[in-house]
Amino acid sequence: MNDITSQPWFWPAVIVSVGLPLVLIGLTELSNMLVRKGSRAAPIVLMVRNYLVPVAGVLVLLSQPGAWEGSGTWPKVIWTVFGLLVIVVTINAINHLVFHRAEKGSWRDRFPTIFSDLIRFVFIIVGIALVFWWVWDADVAGVFAALGITSIVVGLALQNAVGSIVSGLFLIFESPFQLGDWIETGGTRGQIIEVNWRAVHLDTGNGIVVMPTAELAEGSFTNLSRASEPYAATKDVSFSTDDPPLRVRDMLMDVARDIPLVAPDRDPSVSTAGGAKYQVSIPLQSPGDEGVVLDAFTTRLWYAARRADLHLDGDVTDDWNTPDRLLAGLRQIAPALSLRPADAEALADTARLERFAQGEVLLRPGAVPQATRFILVGRVMLGVPTDDAGFVQITELGRDDAVGLTALTRTRTISRAVALTEVEVVSIPVRVLDDIVREHPSLAREVVRENDNRVRLARSALEAVGERLDPTRRVMG
Repeated sequence: MNDITSQPWFWPAVIVSVGLPLVLIGLTELSNMLVRKGSRAAPIVLMVRNYLVPVAGVLVLLSQPGAWEGSGTWPKVIWTVFGLLVIVVTINAINHLVFHRAEKGSWRDRFPTIFSDLIRFVFIIVGIALVFWWVWDADVAGVFAALGITSIVVGLALQNAVGSIVSGLFLIFESPFQLGDWIETGGTRGQIIEVNWRAVHLDTGNGIVVMPTAELAEGSFTNLSRASEPYAATKDVSFSTDDPPLRVRDMLMDVARDIPLVAPDRDPSVSTAGGAKYQVSIPLQSPGDEGVVLDAFTTRLWYAARRADLHLDGDVTDDWNTPDRLLAGLRQIAPALSLRPADAEALADTARLERFAQGEVLLRPGAVPQATRFILVGRVMLGVPTDDAGFVQITELGRDDAVGLTALTRTRTISRAVALTEVEVVSIPVRVLDDIVREHPSLAREVVRENDNRVRLARSALEAVGERLDPTRRVMG
């Protein structure tokens, strides 16, 4: 037995006859596992099992003394094949580990395919040259010299194009922005929807702007999404010099707060610029909302200024709010107040006409109304906030319906009233309503009946979304 194990062919034969099948079985199981997981490393394992390991087994057999007489060509051919297989497997393994397994958004994930292909090509050429030098004793100095000269020529010919690409690559590796960010550069502002090695795609709202990364790398830009504070839209407005600045500032703040796209954790700010001019700064949830927010703010401001008897842009005229229109409105709502038209007209000295823009809030949760508004024209949505900061619609109010029923009970309302269209109302102060109720008790019964109806609607609406109305809350808008 000792004579057999001491033979030079024994251990190579054991390796091939025992080790080779075990390695092949192990690689087969590993490949099947990777295929089940959907891994892109499975083809690499198959290449090792089907080609590299069998060729290695042949080389082990050839290593036995006397297995091949002389220094023939075939052993060198097999060594060459083995060397080429090692090069291919190594390059594919590195490519898988470095690029295929790269995390989304990392520099490896953004690395251009053209550059990874070029690097692989260079490694293959160098690897083949080294194999021929090692196996065939070939003089590869000329190959490296030619490769170097070719690189210089190509580099000089493409220096402008390659330079731009490299500049763009450095910008991508630095990662000063990411998908979804808003940037502003050279008068162009947009949201980044795609980034590659050649260009950045910006959605400006009026189309897609394709901006070369080299242009961004060589210039300057502002990342609006990475500021320490939310991006703020600014608007300059002016009023009459007779308008009290504090009243103007309070009104501007109220209008800005009610716009839905304002950042929830930041309050708008107002600064006085002098000469009855003011600058309003509105923090936004996204820089892309600036146009919509400023449009809503400008529209609502006109209505709010008229209701507050302030003079936006110094305009002191109001052809809509006339005594005749007020009297017509009072006659219209007289039945809702249990009054005769002539009695309703007597309220002209205390009642007032108001207009609201679409989207404006007529009533806020938690407020104690100081007046009740009766709708002349338009539609109003009445709803209640939910526990998860949502909003559930209760009902829709229209002509002659009242907003602010809790003014009579001096209690806080739990509902929110929002104008669905432009809305015209007659506002009756609570002290006037008190006098009407004393003279016409039936009005109080109507108010209670309508409030109970709205509570019932609120309970049904909340139950439909899986929430409950607090039983202690018995008053609505």
